[in-house]
Amino acid sequence: MEQRESAQDAPAEEAAEASVGAAEASVDAQELGETVDAAATSYRVLVTRVDKGNDRVMEFDSTAPDFTSRNVKWELRPGWGDVLEARCRHISTDGDLVLVAAGDSPSKGRVGIYQRKSKKLLWSAAVTNYPHSIERVPGVGAVIVAGAGTARPGEGKPRPNGSLHLYGPKDKHIASLGYIGSYPLQEAHGVLWDPQYELLWAIGRTEVRRYRVKGTYRGMRLEEVDAAHRIRIGGNGHDIQPDYTDKHRLLLTDSNHVYALDKRTLKVQALPGALGNKRHVKSIARHASGQYMWAGVPDGVDSAFGGPAVHFESPGATRNLDKGGVTYKARIATNSYQ
Repeated sequence: MEQRESAQDAPAEEAAEASVGAAEASVDAQELGETVDAAATSYRVLVTRVDKGNDRVMEFDSTAPDFTSRNVKWELRPGWGDVLEARCRHISTDGDLVLVAAGDSPSKGRVGIYQRKSKKLLWSAAVTNYPHSIERVPGVGAVIVAGAGTARPGEGKPRPNGSLHLYGPKDKHIASLGYIGSYPLQEAHGVLWDPQYELLWAIGRTEVRRYRVKGTYRGMRLEEVDAAHRIRIGGNGHDIQPDYTDKHRLLLTDSNHVYALDKRTLKVQALPGALGNKRHVKSIARHASGQYMWAGVPDGVDSAFGGPAVHFESPGATRNLDKGGVTYKARIATNSYQ
């Protein structure tokens, strides 16, 4: 088994990490509601595409004039349908990684882990309940996948059979991962490892749960923390991400709001201003400079997945995709967990 890794010691790509590190050194943790006057910081961004036939992961500089093919810095085409998640991680044996979850329908999902530089597929697994997110726990090497569920029994009704899937390695290599077990979570949409609190955070339809990862290798298991006091949200939870300005805060989205969650008090509060009341935000991120980045369904558009642009606030900007492009998630391209 690999030695316990530090997320801060494993840069994804020198340009992205240098930007994050420099900004972190100059930005204090900010309280909810504090005004941020951020400069237009440059950092790398991963964008997932879900427009049929063009499904892929694309990397851009955040200050590019638009997120079109002419400005792509790196690209990956898994060939598994709609790309619903992509994030950067690192392992000492295989280097920088890109974790991907994709699928065109609830029964035809797949997750995988690629070596970033070579684009070599190191491991993949079929997931038959619509995988929407994937995370890797450093040290023990566990991989957790959020499966949103199987087909809806009717329009507007929750998907049944949502769950978290746990995979564990036999040795220090990604390729040795194997399925261990699943844990029910209605419409599971997002998972995030928190190295500070040593918790796995997971968001489902109406709640956020916390888990400890216990054991090693194929003997690992998830153990829920304080199940009697799960964190409630309004409904249709979508995303859960770190706030890179504050290690004690997470960012959440559901169909009606964007929230901040205080990890110390477990209090959830909508962000101030228009962003906090933004509907149908599929992904949220906050760079260490204080700039927010989000992707979602534009008001008045009939789409279950996303829209034609990635948006930034403080300072504000919109980066349009190629004509006909639809993005589901936008991630900061860093290996750092927080």
